[in-house]
Amino acid sequence: MAVRKRKDVWYYDFMVRRIRYRGAIPEARNKAQAKQAEARARLDVFEGRYGKPGGTESFVKFAREVYLPWAKENKKSWQSDSYHVEVLASYFGKKTFAEITPMLVEKFKRDRKATLTNRESVRSAASVNRELACLSKIFSLAMTHKVVSFNPCLHVKKYREENERTRYLLPDEETRLVAQCVGERAHLRPLLVLAINTGMRRGEILKLTWRHVDFERSLIRLTSDITKSGKPREIPMNSEVRNQLLELRTSNNNGPVIPSPKTGKGIVDFKRAFRAACDKAEIEELHFHDLRHTFGTRAADAGADAFTIAELMGHSDLRMTKRYTHATDSRKRAAVENLVEYGRSEGNCLKFVTKEKREA
Repeated sequence: MAVRKRKDVWYYDFMVRRIRYRGAIPEARNKAQAKQAEARARLDVFEGRYGKPGGTESFVKFAREVYLPWAKENKKSWQSDSYHVEVLASYFGKKTFAEITPMLVEKFKRDRKATLTNRESVRSAASVNRELACLSKIFSLAMTHKVVSFNPCLHVKKYREENERTRYLLPDEETRLVAQCVGERAHLRPLLVLAINTGMRRGEILKLTWRHVDFERSLIRLTSDITKSGKPREIPMNSEVRNQLLELRTSNNNGPVIPSPKTGKGIVDFKRAFRAACDKAEIEELHFHDLRHTFGTRAADAGADAFTIAELMGHSDLRMTKRYTHATDSRKRAAVENLVEYGRSEGNCLKFVTKEKREA
């Protein structure tokens, strides 16, 4: 028998390759729980973990020497992970994996949310959630390497994120913003044109080279190495995008489509220039990513269906596309406006018949 009970304690007793394994299961309260414990013990035997203490390795050492090299090879967000690992290292210090419990992870979540950012602003729930996700991935990789057998992050709920934006660029705002893209900010103009007319992400635009541009078929072919999802996609060029790219055209196929005005190489960042242009144009609360939202919103208003928009923007889930179709939906506005006339004409008026008239 694999499990049996003596007095009030359950025990497992089995043999694997003529070797006998026995042990008490004081936590088990019934036979079903004892069988589950016995199954885990068998699995530990088969995988060579039986009798070995788990989780004794240093968490920080594993994160820096094993996880970060793995992330650099397998994740596009590895640079963010390098920052997250340092945050985790400063909090958990010299603790081993076994010492990091669900309660300690919950305390880290609470303490981290209470701290201010480097700019002295309130730390967002999304920032804490990204750090928790990194911590969970480190434990998952440790489980793959047979360092631990338990991930405490699975028992800690993440914060609910209230970060959905519905901001998009209005036509008059676009005119004012483009007017500011001159002189030292002239390099912003093609960035705006591509973002508004193709819906590409900031990173996709900055990584765009001339090998991705097909003038013959009027297509921009995004390869898997520059898209967020890792899947290639094609975006047709409208006349405005085509004309803008023809102005920038060079003979270097590997060169950046929008080079830096200072170095001639790819642009690394343009936050300061974009913020200055918005200030000059008197446009408030506009992020560059909102231009992608503008593309989705305008495409929906022009009659494009959700599947087409999702394909153009690289969405794998139509729920993401729905965000971009609700903001200025003319059909919804027309439906609401029609309610104004409802009931004013005799044909649309609801008439209630009293009980006396029905019985007459």
